[in-house]
Amino acid sequence: MVASENTYSLLRQAMAVSNQRASLISSNIANVNTANYKAKQIIFESQLADATQGLALNRTHKAHMGYLGASQGAYVTANNTGAVKENGNNVDLDSEMDNQAMNTIYYEALEKQISGRLSMRNYVINN
Repeated sequence: MVASENTYSLLRQAMAVSNQRASLISSNIANVNTANYKAKQIIFESQLADATQGLALNRTHKAHMGYLGASQGAYVTANNTGAVKENGNNVDLDSEMDNQAMNTIYYEALEKQISGRLSMRNYVINN
């Protein structure tokens, strides 16, 4: 049950970060023409990967995944990778639209994971 609760906690945190990322992307898009605006991004996946480095779990088969563990959290940072326009703005609208689409897919996948796990739990309880 502990691993299951850890999984739910991680999925909930990932959904919260995805919501935060959606807000940042919307802000970046809204400020596409604002002078000196620097695009922002939220870092979560690399933090998650760092947090899970070195964690091991006994597995019954080599193809099984190990326990992911808890993340160290997410943080917002300036995205300095884009080309700076004449007005000092570095928002790349195409890139932001791509990020928005990927984030939507990511959120929906998390939603399906939680829904599926809850459906299984309800099935076990009721049958």
